[in-house]
Amino acid sequence: MSSLSLTARQEQLLRYIEDSLAKRGYGPTLQELAQALRISSLQGVKDHLAALERKGYVRRAAGKRRAIEVVKPVTPPEGVVPILGKVAAGQPVLAAENQEGALRFDPALLSDGQHFALRVQGDSMVGAGIEDGDYVIVRQQEHALAGDIVIALLGEEVTVKQLRKRGKTLQLEAANAAYAPIPLSGQPPAPRILGKVVGLYRRLDGRL
Repeated sequence: MSSLSLTARQEQLLRYIEDSLAKRGYGPTLQELAQALRISSLQGVKDHLAALERKGYVRRAAGKRRAIEVVKPVTPPEGVVPILGKVAAGQPVLAAENQEGALRFDPALLSDGQHFALRVQGDSMVGAGIEDGDYVIVRQQEHALAGDIVIALLGEEVTVKQLRKRGKTLQLEAANAAYAPIPLSGQPPAPRILGKVVGLYRRLDGRL
């Protein structure tokens, strides 16, 4: 089965199914899904479920109302941090189709919230101890404080930089004098903060 991108409604449906399986041990009925997602017709729910199955995210047993299995979860299990190798413009950073593997940690090492990991390319943050090939662990959030190291979306590219306040303006600064700062305003499209770097993972042998 193929792993294709999800619409916003399909991702919402998948998250609800995952939550039901985690809390109750069995999946929701069509009526429960329709009510939770405010879908007026059961056929609409069936169409979304069929799309999830066709795209390889769920598997259903014929003739059984609650027999549904999540094959590819959109919400990572506790302690599992998905590695996102790319971020498509206009799509959520944690979209399942962006995942290229995962790192596993003791959950006690992670703070609250959703996390993802990105592999660093380049030397723009060497002054902060972040080297080419490292994995930064990122807590997903849209806001940060001056001094935080953040992941920002610049058009269709993702960058790791430090958020700095210069006078009345905020800008993204590298930890390497060879790179110019990037203002957070005054240029289209404006950079968008995706999360705060809260950890670093490095394999000394160079392999994941």
